[in-house]
Amino acid sequence: MAQLVKRIDEQRHELKALRYLLHFYPESLAQTQPLPRREDFQILDSQRIYDALTSAQTRDEAATAIGALDLDETDVDSFLRLGGEYYYTYPKLVVERARQFRQGALELERAS
Repeated sequence: MAQLVKRIDEQRHELKALRYLLHFYPESLAQTQPLPRREDFQILDSQRIYDALTSAQTRDEAATAIGALDLDETDVDSFLRLGGEYYYTYPKLVVERARQFRQGALELERAS
């Protein structure tokens, strides 16, 4: 039986990973191992932030693209205000949890 994961907890982990990647962008994409892939993110807002991040050339471009997103579950202004320098473990956590979701060991609670 799969362990049920609260959406808010998963979103928190994913946003911390994305904050870290943005904080050190673009070097973070080249240096973070393992680097999460788009499909590793379970929350649609996180996937959209990841898309904006990975399509930008500079940190400022990434922040502008993320700031322009109209997201359902994420406060973009808060996301952009917070730093990510201490979240270096979260990209790996997202990758590991994605593997558990794919294997059926974890299941995300339904959106309300």
